[in-house]
Order: sequence, then C-alpha cells, then structure tokens
Amino acid sequence: MRPEYDGVKFYSVHDWGLGEHLAKAAIILESFDENEKYSDINKVVELYNIQELVNSGVTLNDWDEGKITRYKKICDSFIKVFGKFFGQINDENFEHICQSVCIGYVEDYWKLFVQFGAFKNVSGQAFAVYLNKPETTLYKLLQHKELVRAYGKELADIMRISDQTPRLIITKFLQKHDQKCSYSFPKELSPSEYEGILQKYIEMESANLNDLQLLAYSQSSKECPISDKLRLSAKRACDNYWKNRPFTGVRIDYGMGVEFADVSEIKSAKRLENNIYIYQVTYDIKWLLDNLDYPTILNNFRYVFEQFDECWRSTLVSVESKLGIFERTLSARGIKEFIKGNHFNIGEKLSTMQVKGCYDILKHNGVRLEDVLKWFFEEYLPQEFEVYGFLFNPPSEETTMVEKCRTIASEMDGVLKQFRMYVQDGEIDRELFEMSSEHIRFSSLSGFVKEKYAYGNSSDIKKEQFLLFSDQSLLGSIKKTQDRYSSFVELMIHENVELADFWEHQQINIRWLIEQGIVEENTDGYLKLNIAKIFILKDLYEHDVICPQYYGSELKNIIDEWCKKGDLRLSDSLFSELEQNYLNYKLNKSAYSNGLDLRNKYAHSTYPADEKIQVMDYMVLLKIMILVVTKINEEFCLKEQITTTNEN
Repeated sequence: MRPEYDGVKFYSVHDWGLGEHLAKAAIILESFDENEKYSDINKVVELYNIQELVNSGVTLNDWDEGKITRYKKICDSFIKVFGKFFGQINDENFEHICQSVCIGYVEDYWKLFVQFGAFKNVSGQAFAVYLNKPETTLYKLLQHKELVRAYGKELADIMRISDQTPRLIITKFLQKHDQKCSYSFPKELSPSEYEGILQKYIEMESANLNDLQLLAYSQSSKECPISDKLRLSAKRACDNYWKNRPFTGVRIDYGMGVEFADVSEIKSAKRLENNIYIYQVTYDIKWLLDNLDYPTILNNFRYVFEQFDECWRSTLVSVESKLGIFERTLSARGIKEFIKGNHFNIGEKLSTMQVKGCYDILKHNGVRLEDVLKWFFEEYLPQEFEVYGFLFNPPSEETTMVEKCRTIASEMDGVLKQFRMYVQDGEIDRELFEMSSEHIRFSSLSGFVKEKYAYGNSSDIKKEQFLLFSDQSLLGSIKKTQDRYSSFVELMIHENVELADFWEHQQINIRWLIEQGIVEENTDGYLKLNIAKIFILKDLYEHDVICPQYYGSELKNIIDEWCKKGDLRLSDSLFSELEQNYLNYKLNKSAYSNGLDLRNKYAHSTYPADEKIQVMDYMVLLKIMILVVTKINEEFCLKEQITTTNEN
C-alpha cells in the first residue's frame, strides 16, 4: 500500500488546480534550504514538480518579475538535491524507496531515477524483487528505454508470466493512439512468444472485449506476428462474450426497413415491443415503375436514394463529424482500423437495402440492373460524349451467386483500368489494355478535372471548424442564452451578441477567429460571421472534403487564398480520399485491418458458404459499381463543361 502525500503536482498549464499548487509551491520555495538533507522521496519528487510548475511560465497574480526570477533561480538549485538523493540509491534501500513513493509521483520518480542514472547502482537481482511485487505497474517502467536496456532479462522474465503483458502488447502494437506509444519492450522477449501470451489472455474470463475485438481484426506484422488461428480464437471469444455474462441493464435494439409502396417518400421511426426501434423509409414504387428507362434508373441513386449529394460526393463514406463524442473518444481503435460509427452503420444498411429492393423490383419488371451498367459504358458514353472503347461484361442471370460476385468485382477493376487509360491516352488501346495485369489502387486513379477536391491541411483550419461548429467547443453558451444553442455558429445566426457577452476564456478564441477573418466586429460592436468563409468551412466540416468545381468565383477565390497559405490542399483524383477509404474497406485489406475484403474473398474462393450472405455481398458490390459509374460520369460531365466554358 503506497503512502499518501498531498504535495505539489504539475499536470499541465491547462490544469484547473494550478492556482492551489502555485500557492503551495511558493511556501516551499520561500523556506527552501539547499543544505537540507532529504530522506523522504516524496519531498524530493515534489521539488521536481515545483521546478516544472515554475518553468512552465504560469504564475500567481501577486508574483512580480523579481519574485519569478528568484523562484526560477531556486529551482535551478534543485538539481543538487536530485543528484545527491538518487546517487545514494542502491540494492539495500532500493525496494524501500520504491514502495515509499506516493501514487501521484510514481511516473516522476522513474523519470528522475533514469535521468540521474540510479539504475547503475541497482542490480538486476534487486530490480527483479521489485518487479515481482503485485502492485508494480509495468507500463510505467516500459516508458524508459534506459530501464528496459538495463533490466531486459528481468523485465522479459516477468512479462512472460504477468497478467499485464497481453494488454501491453495490444496497446503497443495493435491499438491506435493520438501520439506514438512510448513503450519499449526488452529484446530478450521475442515476438514469437507474443502469440502464446495472447492466446492465454483470450481464454481468460477477465479478457476485455475491446482487446478481443482488436485482436480479431488485427493484421500480422514482423513486430507482432498474429496468426489466422489467433484471430479466429479472438473472434469466437467476442461472439461468446455476452453469452457468458448475464445482462442486467436496459437494452435498446434498432433496425432498418425499406418499403416500396404507392405513396410519396416517407421516413418514420416505430417503436415495437421490448424497446425495439425500427427506422423505416418508404419510397414511391409508382415512380420506379413508370420510369424504367436506364438514365432515370441510375439517377434514382442520386435523387431518390440520396447515395450522392449535390456535389456528387458519395454519402456512403465515414465522416469524422458524424461520429458521436463517445465514438470519437472512448472506443479502442486498431492501428489500421477503418473508423465506423452508428451513422455510418445505419447508412450502410439502408443503402444496401435500397439496392436490393430496387434490384428485385427491376428484375420483376424485366430489367436487370447489370444491363443498365453495361448500357452506361457501351451505349451512353459513346452517344453522350463520343467516348468509345469501354467494355463491361456483367454476370449472366444463370450463373451462381458466387460467380456473380466474382465477375462483378473483376469487371469493376476492368472499367477502372479502361478509364485510367482513357484519361492518360485519350483512347482505349485494347491490345495494350489486354497486356496489363497491374492491380488497381484507388488512390492512384486521376481524372480529367484538375483541383477537383480540397482537404483541410493545417491546424488552423481544424481549430476554426472545431470552434465554429462543434458542440464541444463551449462557444455556443453565453450568460443570456445559457445552453440554448449547440454551437457558436448557431448562436451567431439567432442572436445579436458582442464580445463582452462572452466569458474571458471564450473571448481568447473569438479574438483569434477575428484575426483569421472568420468573425468580424461591426461599427455597433456586434459580432458577425463572414458568410462566404463560414459556408466553405461548414461544407468541409460536414464532409471532410469540398469540391471547388461546384463553387462560384467568390468562394473559389477564398479557396485559392487558403491553398496558398497551406490551409487547404488540392487533389485531382477520381475518387475523394473518403471514397477511396470506403472502397478499400469494402473490397480489400490493403489499408484496413478490419476490411471486408469482398473482392479478394471471391477471387481466392474464401467466400462465406451461406448463400444469403453471398446475395447481400453481391448487392454491396453492385452498390459500389454504381458509385464507380457515377464518378466516371461526373468526370466526363465536368470535362465537357470546362471545355465549353474555355471555348466561350
């Protein structure tokens, strides 16, 4: 049991308790005697925290320049105390000193232990005794490379048997962090040993569900080999997790429903028994049956099913702003995990059901969606744009579902290669095309249109979006309106406000927005938004990408200005980066450890045996094929518009 010690602690300059700790630090600084002999490790580590606090630049209001300078000089003399105390640590007193450190100072203690070379006077045998104590936290030791090098054998021995090791392996090699994980592992513990350690963890009743999910969707690497067998074991443990635990809370389930009826479009939510909610969308079947021409069928995916927005961006993608606060902050993410949230999952189910419903209705009325896709490449492109040479051979009606999936995935690659060739050469040389066996990478596909997409490229842009639109920025709440508005922009739209209406800590950020030209102060003292800049930032916030080709000249001028400053970057790709991410997630595992790998599953015959799953996989592949067709069509339309504009 570690002792309690209510000492000065420096966390960061943003800590709300800074004032209290500064006051306590001042008392100690005023009475400091560099000749005092320190026997309590906590008093020594407290001096280190005082030093960090004073050197951070934060002060109390009654500290004048003279006092600040004097305090800094006193703090400089602390190094003698540190050197003297840590220099006398040896095998005899090491364990006692370690056990005497209060819980709040443990990390600081090890930092000083390494900084002043105390490990040179402590043997591996003495260190091993400390490692075997049940309260020893290994992750605090692994943050110091010098300790890991000095006590590699002892650390490796304890890590082979410690319950802490599996989570350390997962955290270091499999989990995504905002900053690089700082753990160092001893070279004496071989990566080939990790699998056995992780397998034992999977079999434990206390295994954490987040850890199991990370293992189930992890990718093997040289640093941390993960076999298919281990992944399957983790997946099965995930499936059995709730079966072995009685449910004691309130359960709410939800489902999706798509209906085609002789009514206008209706969106509704229904509550069934046992807290089951069904979100149902009803589409006008009369419209579909009265418009069985091929152009309208393809346009329905934009204007009826809304799988594309007004800038022809796919709405199927995962967008950061659509993630809930708990999805962004509390979920454990794999290093190469495709980030999904409830918004994405609901949209994915809805869009797949849209394709399935449409497919069945068309088929019942003598139209195959596959033939519509073939028409686009082999009839529409030649007739509309005088583009020749595209071939698309969809699966026939008689083939098995496995063959349908395999064929449509292969043909998708084929048309993308044909498009790439047409962009590069202005024609499709069939003989040259047939010689190509190169694999398609979505990120390498460029279109005709230059500067088609723009992305945020600076911390300033991200900060602006956060302050303006996020409900976490706290700028939407002022004294007179309280919490009526969820964001700063919403507040500004509905209220006339002055800078003085905001608290002092809010005014700092608002002044920064004024400096950026996002917010302006008129002659009456009221704040107002720069509407043009707000429009662009809002579009970027909601979609993570903007399409300058659909903007007017005023907005394009702002984009040009931001690009020159480095706040935005431009791209000429066929697919936006979000669309590329979505395609990689769905079709392969090259980018994401939890990728569905639909293309490779059917190409390499590792597809599921359940035919119902095969049918839904085929609907997803058709949905992606519609995305490909739509983006290619957009390219030819924009190319024609640009050519016409230049000619005029």
